[in-house]
Amino acid sequence: MRVIVLGAGLVGVASAWYLQKAGHEVIVIERQPGAGLETSFANGGQISVSHAEPWANPQVLPKVLKWLGREDAPLLFRLRWDPALFRWGLRFLAECRPGRTRENIRAIVTMALYSRRLLGELRAETGIAYDQLQRGILHFYTDEREFSAASEAAALMREFGCERNVVSADECVRIEPALVTVRDRLVGGDYTHDDESGDAHRFTQALAGLAAGQGVAFRYATTVERLDVAGGTFAGVVAGGEHIVADACVA
Repeated sequence: MRVIVLGAGLVGVASAWYLQKAGHEVIVIERQPGAGLETSFANGGQISVSHAEPWANPQVLPKVLKWLGREDAPLLFRLRWDPALFRWGLRFLAECRPGRTRENIRAIVTMALYSRRLLGELRAETGIAYDQLQRGILHFYTDEREFSAASEAAALMREFGCERNVVSADECVRIEPALVTVRDRLVGGDYTHDDESGDAHRFTQALAGLAAGQGVAFRYATTVERLDVAGGTFAGVVAGGEHIVADACVA
């Protein structure tokens, strides 16, 4: 099957890699002159199964009210008359129920554990280097309510296979000695030993090079103008003034 992947960020390049390994002909189309030059260029670089809490959860509802009207809000809402936005908002509220939050955490943890396992296998297979560190990820808290909510989420994640362990303020300092200067403000934390970090840009560029060597075609500096859909079926894309035929698309 001939597959077009739109975007040569980390997810796009990884998708192309695995599609090629599965025997497909793969074309990656990217508007930038190289791989990993947008979202994957300078992000946090965390391989963090412990970040498995969905935005839609009971604790976020009072925060959303405080965030309304703030352009720097972590979850940004621009209120306007848009039926689709209101329908989405109702679905978001429905997913904030405790039972749905539990199931969503289960799904995210399951996918994240699978993703981290594949990353380890990919490292072993390719020897790819990207400033990878396996020192775990520590979250620390100065607010008792935030710590309590995080502890509940951590308990759920442990139930689903992610070892996100609750630690005391003193243990936070032992794990990260630089926190000694704020020890009197800490109320506790949680630590996930198996979480990792790395340079997403280096990883994406290195994997793109390996994928190209295995036959994946990369078309850089090429802007997608439209998708070609015939009779409700994907047939290709128009990009850089050219019609590129394909059987499937990853966007």
